[in-house]
Amino acid sequence: MTNNDQILVVTEEKKRRRGVVWVAAGASALLLGGSTFALWSASDTFSGGTITAGDLNIAQLQDTSFWDVSNDRLDGTETVGSTDGSQPGHQIDDINTWRIAPGDKVAASFETTVTLEGDNLVARVGLDGLDQIDSGISGMFYSYEVYYGDELLVSETALPTGADAPLLYLAAPTEGQASGQDDATNGTLGEATPVDGVAAQTAVFGMPGTTADLNVVVYASFFEDPNGKFQYSPDAITVTDRTDVTLSDTIADLTLNLTQVRDTGAQFS
Repeated sequence: MTNNDQILVVTEEKKRRRGVVWVAAGASALLLGGSTFALWSASDTFSGGTITAGDLNIAQLQDTSFWDVSNDRLDGTETVGSTDGSQPGHQIDDINTWRIAPGDKVAASFETTVTLEGDNLVARVGLDGLDQIDSGISGMFYSYEVYYGDELLVSETALPTGADAPLLYLAAPTEGQASGQDDATNGTLGEATPVDGVAAQTAVFGMPGTTADLNVVVYASFFEDPNGKFQYSPDAITVTDRTDVTLSDTIADLTLNLTQVRDTGAQFS
């Protein structure tokens, strides 16, 4: 073996070692940089749905009309607004020129359309502005009734006072509510039994559909009926002196409103 052969052998061994060292270093760099191996995963597609907001609205159906409903008048033969005709009267052409006298009774008819659409939707029907009545005439008393079509919902009862005083409550129809229960406590409009007094301010009537026409009638009586029948009779209490002559009661900016609540109804805690 010559010296040149020995030199070649040594050179080959060094190359192999360098090759092994280079591969190991490359593997180390791969591990430090993170794995590129694919791990298991799975997915599936589920059907979605659309969430849609409901609706709550109130709109004037007819202009306010005024009626003389004094029960001892023979000319009171017309049906007031959209009521059942149980308390007829004759329409007043101009309330600003009509003059009330002790024993008289006048009605203001508010006809409106209400809309309720939504699960778990209960709304208070109220009359804003009652607490702002400027009572210039002593001996005036106010009451109200509520009708659905020609069905009496709230028979005549004293008008509540206060900004949030309810006349009655309405519950949206249960159609589309799946397993949800009805919030009505007094039956459905068209099938309900009339209420009055304190019960009227807590009654919840179910809507037969998303819209319904209501007639709220507000009465002003220039007498006090001790029998609670809201009709003039010989034993009614009236003002007998002239202190109220030419004075007036100002009823302005009355607003019939519909307000959602979540503290009233059969299913609300």
